[in-house]
Amino acid sequence: MLRIKSLLSVISISCLAGLASEAMGQASARSGPNPADGTFRDRIEISWNPLADAWTMQVDLIVDPKAGPMSKHFQSPQDATGGPILLDALQPLPQVLWEDFLILPVPGTAGVPVTDWHEEIHTPGWEWVVPGDARFPNLFPASASLITFNGQPWPSKPVPMVPNDPSQLWVKFPPIPPGNVLDIHKALLWVGTAGNRIWGDNIDNSGVTVDESVIEVWEHPTIPEPSTAVLLCLGALPFLLNRRR
Repeated sequence: MLRIKSLLSVISISCLAGLASEAMGQASARSGPNPADGTFRDRIEISWNPLADAWTMQVDLIVDPKAGPMSKHFQSPQDATGGPILLDALQPLPQVLWEDFLILPVPGTAGVPVTDWHEEIHTPGWEWVVPGDARFPNLFPASASLITFNGQPWPSKPVPMVPNDPSQLWVKFPPIPPGNVLDIHKALLWVGTAGNRIWGDNIDNSGVTVDESVIEVWEHPTIPEPSTAVLLCLGALPFLLNRRR
């Protein structure tokens, strides 16, 4: 029998913020620009926390320009008995994610501050929800911000992307130096695909078996932005035209 989470259980996470900050096992991850070959130095498996009704993770993040992105596998939401929680794309219910990163320098270096954050969902049918989303006004506490610096709200603004893709989250903010804690508050929302409406039953609309055990996300802070390269090219265009003339 199809069981859909109640909206009340999702909203209850605002009362469990203390639980959400609890470590799900310390880990150290390196993160940097995405390598062309798609290899990873680190992959983190993140269990669903039924008590907090959310994913919660706490890791030491080493920002290494030579490393690839950190790949994160979010376990499919489960109830207290370990059974799957079924999500219906026609009844959107965001699944809250609380992440706590202690920023560390690459050993032997002073490190670089984190000034932007990039996450890409690589499992089709999912998109991001962040604090302030008008569709879900009660999902996060009223004072919650996407980025916090040592537990305090920290201003951020989206990095323009072409085309705009809700499965990607790109933001920039004032620098957070190594030795400090960067928290990110957001949620994963199942919106489905043309061939798969329900998540968690491991079958698509036609009854074909599919793997719905994890949601894969790539994270890489502080990388060059495509929009920056475009602006540089546009800025140089008049100069090049004048030279040609």
